[in-house]
Amino acid sequence: MGLALAACAAGPARDEKLIQRLQPGMSAAEVEAIAGPSYRKAANADGSTAWTYKYREANIAKLAHVILGSDGRVLRVETEWDPDVYSKKP
Repeated sequence: MGLALAACAAGPARDEKLIQRLQPGMSAAEVEAIAGPSYRKAANADGSTAWTYKYREANIAKLAHVILGSDGRVLRVETEWDPDVYSKKP
């Protein structure tokens, strides 16, 4: 049972194919229908928001930042290696 709870806390499993489906112009509702709830949301000074999703690409832990404009539509999707996994910590 503890294993199932840990899996739920980590969020749904996502891969690069799912992230590639997120395209500019999509609504926030379309993004959530494809990718589910985001790992983190942040508001930007220009009125845009960034929704961050954890996913795996070729077994590499990555983050996808879905940038939504003030109109709630996707402007772009940016990706990076997950710093929680790959950055050196003291």
